[in-house]
Amino acid sequence: MSDRARAAWARTTVHVWPGQYLFASLPAERMADAAALAAAAPAGTFAALVRERDEVALTLPEASRARLAALGARVDGPYRVLTFDATLPLDLVGFLAPAARRLAEAGVSFVPQCGFRTDHLLVRADDLEPARRELDALVRECAADG
Repeated sequence: MSDRARAAWARTTVHVWPGQYLFASLPAERMADAAALAAAAPAGTFAALVRERDEVALTLPEASRARLAALGARVDGPYRVLTFDATLPLDLVGFLAPAARRLAEAGVSFVPQCGFRTDHLLVRADDLEPARRELDALVRECAADG
């Protein structure tokens, strides 16, 4: 791990969003519907929307299940959302790599999602505690090295 990545991890707090979430897919032509669903997510909850070539991917609170079903979305979950609370420079190389390695070794799959200043992971709801344990240990180890 680079010194810059280690320093970033040392100042990171892992935030777990309240509640459970769904990861969903709609056809790309349903972008307006997807945007409306994301915009309707309650304050204090996580929501993400990614428009791809052939689909729109959404992460929404589990309470959105009926609205997603009404639109014919493919839905998977429940997930929990973890956010790395640290402003990450956009040119930072290798930040996610040590987390990916540790989670893989612990048998935890994840779906990465990135914002402009922070990174987020979706983990299966049943994997929240092992994921949290591994990520908190990573932060502690990097802080101790600092």
